Amino acid sequence: MLNAKLPKYLAIAEWLKENIHNQQFKSEEKLISENQLCQKFAVSRQTARQAIATLEKEGLVTRKRGSGTYVNQVTIPGKMSTHNIGVITTYLDDHVFPHIISGAEKILSKANYNMTLRLTRNKVHNERTQLLSLLTTGIDGLIVEGTKTALPNPNLDVYQKFYEQNIPVIFINAYYQNMPCNYIVNDDVLGARLATRYLINHGHTKIFGIFKHDDQQGNNRYKGFIDEMYAQDFKVDDYGILWYSTESKAEIFAPQQLEVLAEKFRRCSAVICYNDQVAMRLIQLFNGSDIKIPTDLSIVSFDNTSAALISTVPLTSITHPSVEIGKLAASSILKMLENPYHTVKHVFTPELIVRDSVN
Repeated sequence: MLNAKLPKYLAIAEWLKENIHNQQFKSEEKLISENQLCQKFAVSRQTARQAIATLEKEGLVTRKRGSGTYVNQVTIPGKMSTHNIGVITTYLDDHVFPHIISGAEKILSKANYNMTLRLTRNKVHNERTQLLSLLTTGIDGLIVEGTKTALPNPNLDVYQKFYEQNIPVIFINAYYQNMPCNYIVNDDVLGARLATRYLINHGHTKIFGIFKHDDQQGNNRYKGFIDEMYAQDFKVDDYGILWYSTESKAEIFAPQQLEVLAEKFRRCSAVICYNDQVAMRLIQLFNGSDIKIPTDLSIVSFDNTSAALISTVPLTSITHPSVEIGKLAASSILKMLENPYHTVKHVFTPELIVRDSVN
């Protein structure tokens, strides 16, 4: 079956990759022809040609004039140790991820393992492409931050292939709720409760929140905020919850949105931001306006990155154990290679680091 959410040529390309991985199309043998693809999937010759060209660009097949297209020699995962661990993260230019990568690399290099790093930019199709690529090139284990973990994921079938090939997988930061898996996460619900409690203890009763709705972390941070507000008998104004997604972030916090956001946040005295980057955007946006931080608006954010320190107003922030997550993920994947029954379901306990953004 083709993935209906993709353009037809990409869906056919993925079908071809999966069948190369499954050895339906074996190395050095002829690939299914363009005409056969046209008949099988009821597509045009041009669509079939694009699909094969996609594989050719990735080095999976070679066209031979007058003869056809042949599958290149590939590493078949699970046959022998590659001493290579795949690491998939959503971003690398985020302040959290370099520390996760650094922590994992230290552990893996000591054990004589290499790291193959891939990025998804939190795009579902990118995740699928990177997963299939790692299956084809061959890795011993996979450390992965899932993509849009709060939403139904169409790539669970590809993750299943890792389990079928006895390639251990461990999720970091978040994981898919409807998929049994090993994971290492931060307790985002508790973190949000700590942030909310701190603001309440400083006399704030009208507290708004900015949360990311397509990632599990955003949903958990929202839950912690709501739980603590209700536990202390405060109302939660739905107007005061600003949701954004991977795709809408730039638009929502664009300079032209200043008046809209200013009108919203004039109705509260404090706001909990999804992470330090969002908090910094808010501070930069209000710079020069009549809303002063923290005099008019107190802010607590998440992740305690270097951005929290260099912000115009140093941020009070919930910790994220990025280095420790990387180290534990790497050591755990090595243990899972030694013992396939080794399970990891670790939740770090966050702390609140107090700085100058709360009045």
